[in-house]
Amino acid sequence: MRTSLFFFIIFSLSFLLSGCWNIKEIQDINYVTAIGIDFDEEKKEFVVFAQVLDFSNVAKLEGGFPEKSPPIWIGKRNGKTIQEAVDALTKEAQQRLFWGHISAIVLSERVLKTNLKQAIDFVNRYREVRYNIWLFSTREKIDRIFQAKSFFKLSALSNILHEPNELYRQYSVIRPVRFFEYLADASTTKKTVYIPSLSLSTKTWQSDNQRKPLLKISGAHFLIDHHLQGWLSESKLLGMRWLDQKMEKSSVIVVENDEPLASVTVENLRISIRTKGKQIFLHISGKGIMNEKIKEISLKKIKHKTESIIEGEIWNTYREGLNIYADVLNVNGWLDNNKIVGRKTIIFPYEMGDVSVHINIISTGKLKNS
Repeated sequence: MRTSLFFFIIFSLSFLLSGCWNIKEIQDINYVTAIGIDFDEEKKEFVVFAQVLDFSNVAKLEGGFPEKSPPIWIGKRNGKTIQEAVDALTKEAQQRLFWGHISAIVLSERVLKTNLKQAIDFVNRYREVRYNIWLFSTREKIDRIFQAKSFFKLSALSNILHEPNELYRQYSVIRPVRFFEYLADASTTKKTVYIPSLSLSTKTWQSDNQRKPLLKISGAHFLIDHHLQGWLSESKLLGMRWLDQKMEKSSVIVVENDEPLASVTVENLRISIRTKGKQIFLHISGKGIMNEKIKEISLKKIKHKTESIIEGEIWNTYREGLNIYADVLNVNGWLDNNKIVGRKTIIFPYEMGDVSVHINIISTGKLKNS
């Protein structure tokens, strides 16, 4: 009798359990993976872009490559405020928009010039957007940036917009920036900060005899107190990498009379900076690995020319920074991080007193002693 009563009570209580009646399947939600903010100067309105990817297709990639690339949906709406534009996007999204999976934000050059503080304030306050997203700028149309795909019919989540760090580890020039890193650096008055700039290139890769537009970091915008100082191309920023303590490895082509002699990969940087008044004295040391030896040349000469090229790149980038009145080499960031300057004191413009470079070539590749 007791056993029967016990099972009756359990059976009756089971009707009171709510279970997962309100759970949403992955295909019932539209996941925003990137947001772009532009500004229409004629209408005086913000233009907001949202990149939406099909996560159900992304999940299937674990079992192999798909038959076709996962589709990319791009939303675009205007508004007097950024929130108004976001609300307009939401009204026509057909399903719920989830903003918690955003991994990148792209700001147009127009926004950097006119309404950067408002754009940063919106992203900073919007509860669903995380602080560790990647921050980019662009001089191109944002919707074209969002349409760029990746290799082998993979999801766009595997391109530079969403995964820039892996490529930087392999070839370090302009380091990607997280949103929280920008906020932390920009909070220091008069400190120069930068935002990597994305562009599209069709010059390098092709598939099925068709050139594909792929993303690349082509330069950077530099700002002080959220005000745009200017934009510099990657070729003018080559010296910036030699003062980046997070630089993993980068290559130098050794030339003489415009003829290539060898190529050397430099890694394990050691940076030393000392000040004398407003003069800055730099000392850079690192290890080199020779990847190519195109002509007969002594190891001593390769070492000397590698050091000379790095010195020249630092000087060139320093001069480019003076042209836009920005500490492009981030000398002040290095001083603050290493506590040479006791408080957040910005020394700019500073005079470059001397640049010395010492590269120890530890390997000549698989061909030893040659």
